[in-house]
Amino acid sequence: MKSDASAPRAASVPAFGAVLREYRGKAGLSQKELADRMGVTRNTVVNWEADRCRPDFSVVPRLCTVLRLPLHRLFAMEESGASLSPGEERILSLLRQLSPSGFRLAENLITVLAGEEAASRERTLRESVRLFEVRPGSVAAGSGADVADMLPSFTFLRISSLNASADGVVRVSGDSMEPVYHDGDYVYYQLTESTRPGMDVIVDTDDGAVIKRLAADRTLYSVNTNRPYGPKNDQNTLVIRGRVLGVVSSSDYLSGEELRLAEEIFESDIRSFRRKYHLSEWD
Repeated sequence: MKSDASAPRAASVPAFGAVLREYRGKAGLSQKELADRMGVTRNTVVNWEADRCRPDFSVVPRLCTVLRLPLHRLFAMEESGASLSPGEERILSLLRQLSPSGFRLAENLITVLAGEEAASRERTLRESVRLFEVRPGSVAAGSGADVADMLPSFTFLRISSLNASADGVVRVSGDSMEPVYHDGDYVYYQLTESTRPGMDVIVDTDDGAVIKRLAADRTLYSVNTNRPYGPKNDQNTLVIRGRVLGVVSSSDYLSGEELRLAEEIFESDIRSFRRKYHLSEWD
C-alpha cells in the first residue's frame, strides 16, 4: 500500500539519551567528567546516552542541575507554566555558578528583598484600599426592585476622590437611567437626607428600590426618556436612602492576589463588619 505523501507526519521526539548527550555537550563536559560529577562510572553515562538504561529517579534532580537541563526536556514532556524571561534565565545561570556558601548568601539576600517588596505592597494596599459595604439586591433603573431581606456583603475597592465619602456600593438593574448608569453597573452611594434637585438618589418605595433623578418639585424621573418613571400617588411611601456619587470603575477592582492580601490585611475590619450584622464566618 502506498503511503499518502500529503498526510502530516508525527513530530519526532528526541530520545532520552540524545537529550542527555545534547545538554552534556552544552555544559562542556566529557562523559568521564559527567560521571565524576554524578559519582558513577563512565560506562554508566555511556549506557544512559545509548538508551540502554536510564538513571535512577533519585539521581535525576542532580543530573538536571549539573547539566542545566529542564526536566520537561529530559522526559520529552510539554512545558507547563510560564517560561523564564531572559533576565530570569541569566540570574538562574549565575546562581548555578555559585559555591554552596555563595548560594546561601544569595538566597538570604533574595529572601530579604522579597520580604521588603511584600511589605511595600502591603503598605501600598493598606493606604489605597478599603472595605465597602455592598447593599443587598439591586436598585432598579425601572419600576422598582424588591428591597431585599438579605444582609449586606462587603468588597474591597481602591480609594479615589469619587468614593472617599461613599458608604457603600449597590448594583443597578434596568436601563431607565442610561446613558448615565447601565444595567449591571455598580454605583457608589452616600447615606444622607440632604438632597437637592438634579441629584441622582436611591429611594425605597412601596414598589421596590429605585435609582432616579430628583426633580425641582421633589418628584423622581428617569434620565432615559424612553423609560419614563410614572407618577406616584400619595399613598406610595418614598424614602430617600442616599445620593449616588458615581459608577464603580473597572480600575477600582482588585486583582485576585490583591484581594487575597486585602482579606489578610483588613481582617479586623472584616470581623467588625460580621459583628455589626451578626454574620458567621461562613455567611
